[in-house]
Amino acid sequence: MNGVTPRLQDLLEQCNQRLKDKYNIQDVCGKEKLREEIAREIGEFKTLNKLCSDRLKEFTLNRPMVGVDGSVNIVGKLYPHYIVLLQGLAKSTFKGEAGVFEYEILSPLIDEDEESISQLAIEEKISRQEAATKLKASLMAQLEVKVAIESIKRWKPTLVMMDGSLIRYKNEAEKEWDDLVELALREKVLLVGVIEEIGTHLLRDELEDELPITMEKMYDRELLFGIFKQGEMLKVDEGIDFKPQIQTAFLRTSKDPAPIGIDMLRKQREELDFVADLVYTLTPDEGRGIPLWLDIVDEEVRISHKQMNLLIDNYFDRELKQRLFHSKRLDRIY
Repeated sequence: MNGVTPRLQDLLEQCNQRLKDKYNIQDVCGKEKLREEIAREIGEFKTLNKLCSDRLKEFTLNRPMVGVDGSVNIVGKLYPHYIVLLQGLAKSTFKGEAGVFEYEILSPLIDEDEESISQLAIEEKISRQEAATKLKASLMAQLEVKVAIESIKRWKPTLVMMDGSLIRYKNEAEKEWDDLVELALREKVLLVGVIEEIGTHLLRDELEDELPITMEKMYDRELLFGIFKQGEMLKVDEGIDFKPQIQTAFLRTSKDPAPIGIDMLRKQREELDFVADLVYTLTPDEGRGIPLWLDIVDEEVRISHKQMNLLIDNYFDRELKQRLFHSKRLDRIY
């Protein structure tokens, strides 16, 4: 790589060594010992099973499964000179069915959006930039919950698989979430959140007294990395209230040593073992650990930066785009 000076190289090597020293402690402590502590304090390690085609057919009973995901794309950089396009998609496993889409546009330059951002900033005692970020997250969660609700009404699926932790929807879109939960329970539809990037420190908090001081600041992803055999689940004890009204488990479903998480409603927790087997069955061995169907939904909902710019070019006045959203960094000639 051009431009790597001896000083930069030295800094990179130092950073690598510091991280290596920090995370090698798991090997020093012993993974088996860590597994024993987790099993004693957190829950049971269980072996997953691949479901046969007959069991899958029995589960679906001519009803589809649904995957839900969302995407965010931005034109412009600095607050308030940007526009955000948010899109939610629910997609049925039945062939030929058009997906359920919902859209939202947000820009701090629009008076109504600026008013919402200002009000949130006052309520939360945060900056307008932070408020805009929170509002964007809330709108994204609302869109995903809305398409999930519509998918249940339209297709009566057996299961709705959502991208990410269910607690995100509960926190960011409370009203819509309550409607979704009520509908899912009434229609006997399993709600499942599949968490690709585990960002919690719930296990660390429970294990704090049992962990070496060098591991006390580790996140759950770091603690669990390499702990699971492929096709294994850590089922969190029901008495541990990690997330209100939600039951959580951690799984390793592919050759990737990084685990994933799954969330379910506590009122549906009796189906957790089956859902974990289902997620394992639907995940490719060589994949990144999540069901293939969610990858397909993710690919369909995603809007590339090029596509986003084309949309703006087609529907916005050129002078308006240049005035409000264009970044001078794009005009560099070197």
